[in-house]
Amino acid sequence: MKREKRLTKRERKAIDADHHHEHQHIHCISCGRHIEPSEFSASPPTAKILSCEHGSKFPTCSSCVAASQKLLQEHDRTGQPVKTAGAWH
Repeated sequence: MKREKRLTKRERKAIDADHHHEHQHIHCISCGRHIEPSEFSASPPTAKILSCEHGSKFPTCSSCVAASQKLLQEHDRTGQPVKTAGAWH
């Protein structure tokens, strides 16, 4: 009997990577709260996307906009990575 064809290591990695991209977790950079994608388009929106001077985009809760802007200003001034809060659900 002929053996069934197996996937190569590269093919297995590609399939595994596709599965990881389906479940994207978004967290507020200021408080770490989990943000659902639908919150950005809700009426009124409960989440926003802020940009730094370099053009990178960062998610934040509507209630944390001021604190998140301070974090981004520090990032722009110092050139260090944004100091984000730990994620929680």
